[in-house]
Amino acid sequence: MKYIIVCLCLCLASVGHAQPVSVPAPLDAQLLTIVDEMTQIGENAAKALAHQYEEIVVEPHEQLDQAVEELEARRPESPECVAEQDEQIGSVLDAAHQELHECGVSAAHDSAEIVSDVNEATQQLVYGSYALGRTYNKCQSYKNVVLRQSCMAKFYVQGTVFLVNARSSIKTIQQSTNERIPAVFSESNSCTHVASDKAVAALDVVGADIDACIAKARR
Repeated sequence: MKYIIVCLCLCLASVGHAQPVSVPAPLDAQLLTIVDEMTQIGENAAKALAHQYEEIVVEPHEQLDQAVEELEARRPESPECVAEQDEQIGSVLDAAHQELHECGVSAAHDSAEIVSDVNEATQQLVYGSYALGRTYNKCQSYKNVVLRQSCMAKFYVQGTVFLVNARSSIKTIQQSTNERIPAVFSESNSCTHVASDKAVAALDVVGADIDACIAKARR
């Protein structure tokens, strides 16, 4: 899942590093506005994703580790009583790790679809702006006035189409960061924490059995 998060961050941030080639001032201002919007979206998404990764992936594993460490801390007190539960502890952890893995696979599948959509939208913005800049530079290279005017007419049509597509791409990315990503992580968060909570509850039962074993041995 961490790989998917990194991919999303890179896709969202990439537009912020792509500066459009020199174009006429009015169009240039609109392009820069798009780049500024994408940069802010990328920064916000990166921060949110980093926080969500901690909450979804790290916290459940830390919760499990703490529960196991608490049981392991009982071993010096009664090695025999704890050893009797080693197999059960291993069984609980195996089941928990399998459930956590399944949660991750489901989240990775959904996230991969988001990455694909975001990547396509990002490429449209990046390559579209560069193509627009190249067309403008080509037009300016013409010495013949008629050829230059004809080329610039094509340029402005291309620029209009790009801006329409760019807004559509931004909408796609905004929906991904504002709606689709939070939905995936909300579901994943519930999935991983339910799995860890169930495992911790099972380990609490094991702890109670260890307590009963120690109490019996002391009689």
